[in-house]
Amino acid sequence: MATAVVAVILTVILSVSIPHFMELRNILNILEQLSILGFMAIGMTFVMAAGGIDLSVYTIVSAAAVVGATVMVDNDAPVAGCIVMILVGLGFGTVNGIAIALGRMIPFIVTLSTMVLAQGFAIWFTQAQSIYGLPEGYIDVISGDLFGIPVPAIIIIVVAVIAGVILARTEYGRWIYLTGSNEQTARVSGIPIRFTKFSTYVFSGLMAGITAIVLTAMVGTATTAMVRDERLMDVIATTVIGGASLRGGSGSVLGTMLGLLFITVLGNAFNLIGVSPFIAMVIKGFVLVAVIGLDALRTR
Repeated sequence: MATAVVAVILTVILSVSIPHFMELRNILNILEQLSILGFMAIGMTFVMAAGGIDLSVYTIVSAAAVVGATVMVDNDAPVAGCIVMILVGLGFGTVNGIAIALGRMIPFIVTLSTMVLAQGFAIWFTQAQSIYGLPEGYIDVISGDLFGIPVPAIIIIVVAVIAGVILARTEYGRWIYLTGSNEQTARVSGIPIRFTKFSTYVFSGLMAGITAIVLTAMVGTATTAMVRDERLMDVIATTVIGGASLRGGSGSVLGTMLGLLFITVLGNAFNLIGVSPFIAMVIKGFVLVAVIGLDALRTR
């Protein structure tokens, strides 16, 4: 509720103080930006609720994008390319899940290593070259609009509703929360700890694959740096602002979406008023530190 109130207040202030903020074109731009971070943030919500963290998600997007785009261009097969993007995301997510859930390795170290692995794989696969010439039908469908609403925004809404129901209304969702809250208690209660942790990283990889599909269509090309480094900070900040704890056991997809709205609106406002990208990064850094501090106070 606090996140919702802050997001609404921020939106009202910006709509009054910035002339072009409430224009339809800018609102549609905000919706598209929401979709870029939204899938990764939903995946991060599942991982953090189970007591983990995924630093590799944004480089997995790049790896999935370049492989899938290559399949599309070489074979003129957009559907096959999309499937490959999903499979690559699932593959890296599986690697993370096996190492953390079965190998009992530290999530931070594992996903940091996978971050470097995915980035290196993408550079090796493309020889650091961008991939152009994607099928026009693929670009038109994924990056187009339906009844005036961007297709990426429609996709993120559908995914958010499904993921929100799974996390909040199913037994599996309760497994995730209990695993993140107290792993020992969850184990004694008969919850499959290893499966639960493993599945959250696989789901995060799935979300990275979907991000690759949407983002590749939006930019019309695939590169080894599809998502900028600072986007990882935005994803983590979005999830924590939405109520997820770095200690695990809390968070919701609805809260994440509200946190995402806050971060996206803030970034959009910076662009409209001409704030330097470097100053914007500093401000976002302070916001993230403040949110982590509030998270520490809340969980104490």
